[in-house]
Amino acid sequence: MKPYFTLPLALLAAVPALAADYPAIKTKAYSTPQWLFALRTDTQTLARLTPVLDPSFDFTLGPREEERQFDGYRHLGDLTLKLRLPGGEWQTYSSFAARRPVRVLPAVRVLAAADLTPSLGDVPLTVERRWLNDKGILVLRYTLVNHGTQPVEVAEAGMPMVFAPDSTVRPRPGDQGLVEVARPHGQRPTLRVQPDGKTPLNSWQPPTEQRAANEDHASWVTGGFTLPAGARRNIGLRFVAR
Repeated sequence: MKPYFTLPLALLAAVPALAADYPAIKTKAYSTPQWLFALRTDTQTLARLTPVLDPSFDFTLGPREEERQFDGYRHLGDLTLKLRLPGGEWQTYSSFAARRPVRVLPAVRVLAAADLTPSLGDVPLTVERRWLNDKGILVLRYTLVNHGTQPVEVAEAGMPMVFAPDSTVRPRPGDQGLVEVARPHGQRPTLRVQPDGKTPLNSWQPPTEQRAANEDHASWVTGGFTLPAGARRNIGLRFVAR
């Protein structure tokens, strides 16, 4: 009989959990003429994005969705905000630092809608997110609403661009900036991320801190505007297969 041994409990605790040990994630499938995609039901962040012309390729980190479900991991559909009230200090908020289930909104003329405010903490705005099919184009749109009595200055609104590690991501900053996401070996179709409405690509920012190794996904950052009391503004992105 071959000898066997057991690890001390302290060492066992340090061994990473197997994929099967992660809590299961519920998702809901959607489609547009160009895309087959899925959203997590608790956060409505993107869990899969595959082109209709080639469903074998996922532009997201879908295969790692279960291990990346925890606080600190960025996903397509998350948001960071850098804001301040008159005379106040700049404050930063994010939907992924301490996740909370989003409040699902009625999907009226949209694919899915949610109120992100619970995940952003004590943010002085209401933030709603919608996924839309706009004449065949998949659109991710955020609505920032100032229900307060003071103006809110928005220095930055960051949308994490989390793509598969074997893709090549090329940002082109500018007022009509875009991001090209190429597949390995020049395969088609590729992905082009374009602004929806007034959403210039002011900067392409890597994260200031990472949840784990290889989690240095940059963000599409737009900003430099003020929301007066009672005002609202839409920002967002369009996902085009090319």
